[in-house]
Amino acid sequence: MLVSKGAQIIDYSSQPALRNGPLLREILWLSLPILAENVLHMAVGLNDTYLASHLPTFSAAATAAIGSITYVLWLLGLIAGAIGTGSTAIIARAVGGKHQRLANSVCGQSITVAVVCGAIVAGIMVVLAIPLTRLTGLSAESYQYALYYLRVLSISVPFMVLMLAANACLRGAGDSLTPAIAMIVVDVVNMFFSFALTRGWFGLPVMGFRGIAIGTVIAYIAGGVIQFSVLVRGRGGLRLYLHRLRPHWDTMRRVLRIGIPSAAENLLTWIAQFSIVIIINKLDHTNVMAAAHIITVRIESLSYMSGLAVAMAAATVVGQSLGMRDPRRAARAAHLAYLVGGGGMSLVGICFILFRHQLAHVLTNDPQIMSLTATCLLITAFAQPGFACSLVYAGALRGAGDTFVVMIVNLASIICLRLAGVVIVTLGLGYGLPAVWMVLAVELTLRGLFVLGRFVHGGWKHVEV
Repeated sequence: MLVSKGAQIIDYSSQPALRNGPLLREILWLSLPILAENVLHMAVGLNDTYLASHLPTFSAAATAAIGSITYVLWLLGLIAGAIGTGSTAIIARAVGGKHQRLANSVCGQSITVAVVCGAIVAGIMVVLAIPLTRLTGLSAESYQYALYYLRVLSISVPFMVLMLAANACLRGAGDSLTPAIAMIVVDVVNMFFSFALTRGWFGLPVMGFRGIAIGTVIAYIAGGVIQFSVLVRGRGGLRLYLHRLRPHWDTMRRVLRIGIPSAAENLLTWIAQFSIVIIINKLDHTNVMAAAHIITVRIESLSYMSGLAVAMAAATVVGQSLGMRDPRRAARAAHLAYLVGGGGMSLVGICFILFRHQLAHVLTNDPQIMSLTATCLLITAFAQPGFACSLVYAGALRGAGDTFVVMIVNLASIICLRLAGVVIVTLGLGYGLPAVWMVLAVELTLRGLFVLGRFVHGGWKHVEV
């Protein structure tokens, strides 16, 4: 809007305060479906933990096993994320620059890589199930539970990786609603069959812990089939043509050039995080610490799921803004995203302080586990603003294709601060789980500051994808 003020013409429509409104609405429009998806996905984790912790026998062992398998599921998600990071960045820029053929080509190559990687990982899980389960440090009943879950889960891995890669492609095209709907369906199927098979509802057999694993497998297979069908039909301006599934090495290299740094970062991050779980599993053979740790992680997901949703939205908007050759818009999008995500996570952190005992009681009736969980929730509450910073600004940097620097910052923080700190306070000084969560809280805060520093530096504006 142009307004005459004396001899000066002022374009108020170009003022940041007026332009932030539509940009904020775009971020919210993209992030709300993802948040709905994440909330329900979080509910699946809480559901599995609840079922395991309320089994008639060996409930602490079952809860510890679920915690270790959570990290296996995380690793599988990271494999898909390595493909999805490159797919989202390139498709977002292609859509922003109106290069539809490139977007469809990247979609096809992403699905091909996802299925091949998923099949390879499934084979590894079957062949190496016993040594992989031994790595968890679990013993007795918890070891047997985890071994069964790992073997059954391998059936669904190709479908799971395909589903997550498809979601990344659609989000890059600016369609966050379709992936959210698909994942909501998957999560509802997961919770229904896990509960029904564990408890023997609707005439189904009472399978106990095995029902949790089988319910997960059914859901991921359904999700892979649903998302493949969606892409073949076309959605959000993106469509999977079957001839695009044939390997096109130049396009594949572009996707992997962005995705491989993210994959390396994620793999080393996972190794560090899983090492911490192994340390916790070995600290207390009664499984009290392991159970309290996984319950705390599950409850903390109430906070960081919102940050993840906003981070994914920020990645899309930043990528599309750079495709429009508008880095200032990209920077504003990232800061607005943190305003939303950081505010939401800080609010949840306050709830952790005020209602930590009540939250712990929802997932366990064991007084020892409950007390330990409440203490850990109090500690992590103060890390939520920094945690949000590490999520949202890292998402913005990945959307810009600046994955190498994000990799360096995250790895340095997680290995040198998080893992080394946990080793020192547990194996070196002999402290327990609260000390571990103190280390995690400090590391998350510092990592958030490091990532923010990179974003403010502005080198991401000149990254070529």
